[in-house]
Amino acid sequence: MSKPSQPNTALSLTDSNGRELLEATLNDYVTFLRRQPAVCGSAEQQEALIKHVAQGHDLIKLVAAERLKITRQLDHQKHDWMELEKQLTAPILSAMQPLKDAVEHYNREMLRIREHQLAEAAQQAVVNHSDDTNWLTPKVAVIDKPKGVQMRWTFEVVDRNQIPNGYWIIDEGAIKAAIADGIREIPGVRIYEEAVTTFRK
Repeated sequence: MSKPSQPNTALSLTDSNGRELLEATLNDYVTFLRRQPAVCGSAEQQEALIKHVAQGHDLIKLVAAERLKITRQLDHQKHDWMELEKQLTAPILSAMQPLKDAVEHYNREMLRIREHQLAEAAQQAVVNHSDDTNWLTPKVAVIDKPKGVQMRWTFEVVDRNQIPNGYWIIDEGAIKAAIADGIREIPGVRIYEEAVTTFRK
């Protein structure tokens, strides 16, 4: 197997020439990798392939490091601005909350009345379709939804024991934490060792 050219790690994404040289280095390495046979039939081949992959990981880290040179300062500025933003907007949010609460209370009450009116209207429709029409019963008027209110389907769990299996979520994080703590038996879970190859030079 041939050897890849050594990457120039003194390159920078902030400099256009540096970026071009870095891209050329990465392209050369990709070309080199594509020429390598993906065959691993001996310890020597395994060692060589691991070194090639490890060098690829190093190049990926190099690109990430160059990105951090640019973005780290921006991240600090963003964090500082977000903290200032919280300080500036907190009084507004606090002052708006009683108004929002009043609107929510009004909306809930109007929707409660509307739901009652819809039920009465449905009951009236049943009476009208039968031949027992009572002309003395006034037609039920239904108020409109309050302005700005949209109806959205949501849910609330009322009895966990009745929920079908398809709606349960396995807590993989909890299982992984238990295995890391030495647990080797969990009902309904097969715990086994898996071979993981690390690519280091």
